[in-house]
Amino acid sequence: MDRQDVKQMDLDDLLDFLEKGEGVLVDTLPPEHFEARHIPGAVNACVYEVVFLENMAGLAPDRAVSVVLYGAGPGSGDAMCAADKLLRAGYGDVAVFPAGLEGWRTAGRKLEGEACDVVEPPHPELRLEPRTYNVVAEESVIRWTGRNDNGQHHGLLPVSGGKLDASGDLAASFILDMAGLRNLDLEGDELHPVLEDHLHSDDFFFTKLFPKAVFETTQIRLVEDGQATRPNAMMQGRLSLRGVGNEIAFPVHIRNVADGRVAVVGNLDFDRTQWGIIYGSSRFFHHLGYHTVYDFISVDFRLVLM
Repeated sequence: MDRQDVKQMDLDDLLDFLEKGEGVLVDTLPPEHFEARHIPGAVNACVYEVVFLENMAGLAPDRAVSVVLYGAGPGSGDAMCAADKLLRAGYGDVAVFPAGLEGWRTAGRKLEGEACDVVEPPHPELRLEPRTYNVVAEESVIRWTGRNDNGQHHGLLPVSGGKLDASGDLAASFILDMAGLRNLDLEGDELHPVLEDHLHSDDFFFTKLFPKAVFETTQIRLVEDGQATRPNAMMQGRLSLRGVGNEIAFPVHIRNVADGRVAVVGNLDFDRTQWGIIYGSSRFFHHLGYHTVYDFISVDFRLVLM
């Protein structure tokens, strides 16, 4: 749908619309945000919810009624997204107030709600207490994926310990339980123990000799004004794996989560051969046939600390 077809209102248009009272003003933000602050006279239908159209059908069952939508304001596509949905659903008189809640507030207009005077940032801000956060092992998980020409295998790697020190410059260290390395996709298959034994052998991670791996940061750089769905930090450090230590860097999310916890979330691909894990690598062997194993291993992780 061509968004140029969506009608747009300025503040005077919206005030006139509200004074006439002949349509529905819809706040498209989440319910908890609406309860905290909204334009007087508005009703709420969160555009992020899958039941948005069902909620709108309850608020405006007559699809010929005038509907005006607003969201956070400039830079946020909430109201326009809602307009697209309504127009596709057959609503005939849809407009947006693009200045949104921010424009209403900066124009000096009053808001309604439980926290009208609180201005929330557009994305949650990371707040770390000046202390050491320790890994909650049972809530932390690393998932790995290895590949070859015929497909892939995936599994889990436990995190046995670690910390994030926020008392000064950010620093972190994490201990990986290589002896607990597991495969998941072959569970129940007769080849499952064969693969796991191979992964633990000297061909791969040699966990009898190297039961732990350690990652220690040399630098953590936070992103200023980081958006909620993009990494807000770059983590750089030394990964000691299978008796070899190498520098590695990758973007991460460092986020506040429930109950005062902090989560470190990220994903990366790393070249296993740089840590001496060369089985099946064409960099070191020829004529591998079905023993070929791609050099890069994919890892995604969620580490919880408290």
